[in-house]
Amino acid sequence: MAVLVTGVGYVGGYAVRDLVAAGKRVVLFGYLGGNGDVAGTDLPELDYLDYLVGGDLREKVDVVVGDVSDLDAMTRAAERFGVRSVMHFATLLSSAAQSNPLLAAHVNVIGTANVFEVAARLALEKVVWASSTTIFGPRSVPESGVLTDDCVYDPEWIYGASKVMSEKLAVAYSDKHGTDITGLRLSRVYGFGEYIKMSRGGGSSWLANLLYTPAVDGGPTTVPFGRRNLDFLYVEDVADAFVKALNFRSDKGSGNYIISGDYRPISEAVDFVSRLLPDTQITLDMEDLVLPLGSGLAFSHHLDSSRAATDFGYRSRYTMEAGVYRTINRNRVFAGLPSIPDRLHGQSFLDNVR
Repeated sequence: MAVLVTGVGYVGGYAVRDLVAAGKRVVLFGYLGGNGDVAGTDLPELDYLDYLVGGDLREKVDVVVGDVSDLDAMTRAAERFGVRSVMHFATLLSSAAQSNPLLAAHVNVIGTANVFEVAARLALEKVVWASSTTIFGPRSVPESGVLTDDCVYDPEWIYGASKVMSEKLAVAYSDKHGTDITGLRLSRVYGFGEYIKMSRGGGSSWLANLLYTPAVDGGPTTVPFGRRNLDFLYVEDVADAFVKALNFRSDKGSGNYIISGDYRPISEAVDFVSRLLPDTQITLDMEDLVLPLGSGLAFSHHLDSSRAATDFGYRSRYTMEAGVYRTINRNRVFAGLPSIPDRLHGQSFLDNVR
């Protein structure tokens, strides 16, 4: 039984890799290029995915060029390949959505509604889709400072608002059609391949720069927000959550789950990178900067993913050290540089994988 994956990008690439490794038939559906040529080498997202899965991508997956706002095209693709479940990643990310509200509505709201409609029409077994912790805002945070799945909606940007609408659509489709839909509320995801997300208008660049510039270019870099914490959510943990959720059958029909990582001070990540790369210059800016409206760092509160742990067994496996180490080394190897040994003063960073 095939899995339809919408959006050939950063996080979705790792999920596809894991599905292929598990022997699943995967159908990629996305807007992959203006000329429809999926065999060429000028499509960075497919090149990235080919690298992740170990080459010979076209022999391991089926590719359909299409737009998630085209309901009929998505339905035909699902019927053609005998799709029984969907992983939905296609989205216009935060800053791009804010600058183009109409396109954000087409991609993030209509595109997600189309996924749910296809699932209802074809009586699919499961939909797992990427929601976001940007559905929360200042009024969401309880006195404990810990965000849970029960906190109230308070999106500040269009991106978060589009995810709220999608969560409401999931409830409606579940109630009307019995569709089993699971939304995963992601925070700031990091890891190798993040340039895919950056090219689509999402994410802050400072963390990506910290894990790339000193390791590959050897140049100096400055890291802001030195007084703040961050939920370090490693991309391979996210892929694991999607695969687990795909196999989860809910008796509730629709549900949404925070997916959290390793909540740590940003200063500890800077210190760790400095220890890995002692010859590089990394400056930590300790000024308590005013955060822009809708900034993901505004939600650097402790995130509680205990509901996901209870319902489908998700738990973060990667400490900040393990995820940062793996990201830096994959960036170096991809650039043709030698990897850094996984021990520092007798400690193995990979021992931190839980």
